[in-house]
Amino acid sequence: MDRLIEYFGEINAQYVLNDQTVVKENEIPEAMRIFYETFQHVELPYGRIYDLDTALRQSRKAPFSPDWFVFGQDNYFCFWLCLKGKADDGLYFTYWDHESGLDIEEPVWEDLLSFLKEIEEESED
Repeated sequence: MDRLIEYFGEINAQYVLNDQTVVKENEIPEAMRIFYETFQHVELPYGRIYDLDTALRQSRKAPFSPDWFVFGQDNYFCFWLCLKGKADDGLYFTYWDHESGLDIEEPVWEDLLSFLKEIEEESED
């Protein structure tokens, strides 16, 4: 989690640390659990990571339920997704442009930090 805090500092992200001791473990994918144990939410220059209540509410909606946990969005049209189950290939993260008309594709990134760095690079193009 130190690498994430360092990254958030580098990009001047605004975040709120989590002051709760209990996180709804059964509702949060393993790959996102430590994030929500540490942070409440994060505002990034290129998007936002939702607070847990918003993420859970969004994740119950179609087309995300039952496979995807929606943890944030960019400043345009893409939702940020984490696979709820165990990934066979170790990949958990992807994004989905809800205006594209396309289905949600398979995950491409293995961890939150590599996902966010890629999204940052794409937003600069």
